[in-house]
Amino acid sequence: MDLLGFDFLVDGLVVALTEPRLLPLTIGVLGDWGSGKSSLMRIAAQELASLRNESDVDEHESDDGQESGTEQYLTIDFSPWQYEDHDDVKIALMTAVLDAIAIRVPEAAERIGRLRGIVAGLRRWGRRLGRAGAGAAPAVLPVLLQGTMPDLDAGTVEMLTATTGAIATVAQNALSESDPPAESSTEKTSTPRGDVDAFRREFGLLVQQIPDCEAVIVFIDDLDRCLPETVVDTFEAIRLFLNTPKTAYVLALNQNVVESAIDSRYPELKKPDGAGLGRDYLEKMLQLKIAIPPLAEPEAETYVNLLFAELHLPSEDFTRVLAKASEVRRENGLAVAFNIGIAGSVLDDIPSKLAADLKWAADISPVLGSSLRGNPRQLKRFLNNLLLKHRSAARRRAALELPVLAKLMVLEDQYNTDFQKLFDWELAAGGACPEIVEAEARARGHGSDPDSEELAEESSTEDERPRQTRRRAPREVATEPAEGQTWADKTQIAEWLRADPPFGGTDLRPYFTYSRDKLSFGVSASRLAPHLQRLLTDVLSDVEANRRSHYPAVAALDSAERTQFVEALLERVQRDPASIALTTAFELAEKNTDIVPAVCAAVQRIPPAAIPRGAGMAAVRRLPLDHNDVTALLDRWESSESSGLSTVVQQARQSARRKGAKGGNVR
Repeated sequence: MDLLGFDFLVDGLVVALTEPRLLPLTIGVLGDWGSGKSSLMRIAAQELASLRNESDVDEHESDDGQESGTEQYLTIDFSPWQYEDHDDVKIALMTAVLDAIAIRVPEAAERIGRLRGIVAGLRRWGRRLGRAGAGAAPAVLPVLLQGTMPDLDAGTVEMLTATTGAIATVAQNALSESDPPAESSTEKTSTPRGDVDAFRREFGLLVQQIPDCEAVIVFIDDLDRCLPETVVDTFEAIRLFLNTPKTAYVLALNQNVVESAIDSRYPELKKPDGAGLGRDYLEKMLQLKIAIPPLAEPEAETYVNLLFAELHLPSEDFTRVLAKASEVRRENGLAVAFNIGIAGSVLDDIPSKLAADLKWAADISPVLGSSLRGNPRQLKRFLNNLLLKHRSAARRRAALELPVLAKLMVLEDQYNTDFQKLFDWELAAGGACPEIVEAEARARGHGSDPDSEELAEESSTEDERPRQTRRRAPREVATEPAEGQTWADKTQIAEWLRADPPFGGTDLRPYFTYSRDKLSFGVSASRLAPHLQRLLTDVLSDVEANRRSHYPAVAALDSAERTQFVEALLERVQRDPASIALTTAFELAEKNTDIVPAVCAAVQRIPPAAIPRGAGMAAVRRLPLDHNDVTALLDRWESSESSGLSTVVQQARQSARRKGAKGGNVR
């Protein structure tokens, strides 16, 4: 079932695979983790499996009218990730393909037997190479490429071979040896190149022998989960052994991850400019690329709505809903293809639970789709987590409203420092906090004066005054009346505040009981986009020059990405205050003053005794001393029992007074 609206991508993939003149063909289905690569390949495989030979169908049509003829395309699923701990992946892939053909063509047993014998010989060569030394393994690629990829750029081959140096010699010697002839045997001795050529020749003949088969198509998934060795071995198996006429290989992969894996596998192989060969290698391997874009907001809303429809509807009704969604997508691909209105035109009766879920999902879909970057896996994971928490609350007879819990979880999932701030406000107020009222009023354009609503209530009836008094009372405990308004000025928070339902007047404490997974820690780095994950690794370098060279890239991030990046960095800080992450946070705050409140809020939750003296010195040198949050942080440190930290602050402030500094940094 296609819940993601991948029709246009599936069509492109199927058209390419069914075009004989393009074969042999290797296609890359490119996308981030969780973007739907596996779903796209599964749908394409199903469509290919539905293509039958016309003459065969006429002869073998079943009594119920269902087609029962042979398939035009032999499709094979393979996951190298499942084999990397148990077998040579090249051997596993070749064996999987031979097994599938053996089932389809039993009469080809003799040729398949010969191929299995060659595979066994290749396994022996692999073991011999291993005995030659682990360091020789990377050199196999250039050695074999010279003989099996004549179209490879000569300069690249020369550079590859020269760079491997002595290692290549070891590999060449190991591979040049031949198996000794068996006693009383007339069989010829074999070499690796001879076995490669023999396998390709026999395999090509085998594929041609499959009756009524247009092509053998192998779908390879999970490549970006594999170790670098497995990634390269998979490509080697395709290029060296299996890439023959009437074959195609479709690989699902995250391009950046796979390129990095190739670079990691061959660290000594560099181009003249110092770059690795990962990108060039991948360009050489993939004749066609199909990139999966992130879901746009309407597409994300459609996907979420269809997940709820699948949950609440019987299969027959859900099939009708899917058909209608496909029809809407064909007419307007970027519109919401299923919502409560469309449900009414398809279903005779909309289940009440489905109607309720579609209502609140529509309210939060803009912020949900953008915060999860249109990633289907993250959207589905969020919904599963939400429903589990709601059902857990129901078991304890906690009356939580699903829309409120969902909106709160969005904040927790993506902007944990702000989630922590809201929690602190609720805790301090003993219930519904005034800051959220101020923030919502500002974000929703109800006026910038937090007391405007209060003045309007002055003219209300006497009966309303007690209620007004109860609402005004919590304001007295707020230490900074405008804090909620300042909070609402953040772009991502303003968008979240405008989403329904509003929280003003709602006691959120029961909801925090079930939505507080990360009150102590920030956003998991694994949820970051790949380029943010790499940037996080770069700024955590122990070499100062290296990490500081990446700080401009942090400053160049847009507001939402920088917020998520800082959340992940502060998670590292709270997990290990003694790590370089704390110094990095202070150094980044020096040049990016918008993150100062988040950094100070996170550090305030760390016991002063856990703050290293060196990090304290970085704080007083880097942070703006005239900032209120910095002042509060240093006051805490100065009055703490941590003598080292207290002394650092005292000395810094004395130095500032001597220099007559009114503000700024202490250098």
